[in-house]
Amino acid sequence: MKNDRLIIFDFFGVLGGEMSPKWFKKHFDPERAMELKNKYFIPADNGVYTIYETLEHIAKDLGFNYDDVVAGFKENVKVNEELFNYVLKLKENNTVCLLSNAAIGIFDLFYPDVNVYKYFDKVFISSEYHMQKPDPKFYLTCVNSFDNEFKEVFMIDDNYKNIKDLGEINIKGIQYKNNEELFELLDKYL
Repeated sequence: MKNDRLIIFDFFGVLGGEMSPKWFKKHFDPERAMELKNKYFIPADNGVYTIYETLEHIAKDLGFNYDDVVAGFKENVKVNEELFNYVLKLKENNTVCLLSNAAIGIFDLFYPDVNVYKYFDKVFISSEYHMQKPDPKFYLTCVNSFDNEFKEVFMIDDNYKNIKDLGEINIKGIQYKNNEELFELLDKYL
């Protein structure tokens, strides 16, 4: 039965390329890169700033040209087409959602040709809900948005910190490393 299982996917680092960490690591040492990424993207992912405002702040504050910042982020735009096709296959017998930390407008700017609504039953973007992973409330907002109780709920994310405590709210976390490993693991579970 389709509604017995909910499979939730992260976007950046799983279905699409990880952009901001790579851009910051290219320009700053690892510790400073993480500090700056958090400084700019925690507010953006909470809906305080759009992606355009965030990139403007980065350019102005850090002494970069805005167009160069946008181009630098675009270097890491990748679409995991194989996984998107697998999601469509999963959707035939499962409820499938997207739950991602993302700034307002990021998909329009960097992924204009990807219609995530085609692939997922529901989409949860942190900036629209003013909460982000790993806040348990964000995951539960997704799960509880359905009228039924799921036999199993899985969350697939590349970032371990976003899945490590999910057992406490009855979600099985799967750390994404590559498609082959994920497909093999899901084929066992499903």
